[in-house]
Amino acid sequence: MEEYNQIVNDWYVKLMNLFINYIHKRLPVLRIEDIEDVYSETFIAVRQNMLNNKVASGTNWKAYIFQIGYNMAINKMKQASKMVQAADRPSNDDIDADEKFQTQLSLQDLMDDCDDKATMEQRVEVLQREMGYLPEPCETILKDFYFGGFSMAEIMHEIHYNSVDSVKSMKNRCMNRFKDRIKVAFKMLNLID
Repeated sequence: MEEYNQIVNDWYVKLMNLFINYIHKRLPVLRIEDIEDVYSETFIAVRQNMLNNKVASGTNWKAYIFQIGYNMAINKMKQASKMVQAADRPSNDDIDADEKFQTQLSLQDLMDDCDDKATMEQRVEVLQREMGYLPEPCETILKDFYFGGFSMAEIMHEIHYNSVDSVKSMKNRCMNRFKDRIKVAFKMLNLID
């Protein structure tokens, strides 16, 4: 197994900018400073995993570091309770910005109407879990559009659709299903009335 110091020497500086760009594109609500903190914490976690013999020999270090860092960034977002925010940068394609804003506000309303921190944390966990239960291509479309800042054209190419309009239509259907799932889950867990 490689030495931790050698891994830091080989990978820390080499991956830093790639990591920051990767996380910022997928989780634009995180500040660059927070992503830099996550990056440092990632290497601490790598070291801890190595000390605890949780790293297999022959590990693809780049993929391993990015996966740990991405998971830590998601947790940082969850702790900050910023899973859903209105996008504050304009899009270059023909996205209906008002519709996007209204959808995000309706999800934000579900998150904002509680004063209890524990309830808020439960709601964020439910939101993340329910997002993971969405079938494809819904999960990819919603994550890329609302959290990754991808344009409809970028998503169209990623999921191999033929037109932006068909992606928009699918996104609307997916979002409606997702909102319904969230409301049902919140009611079942007594997180809303």
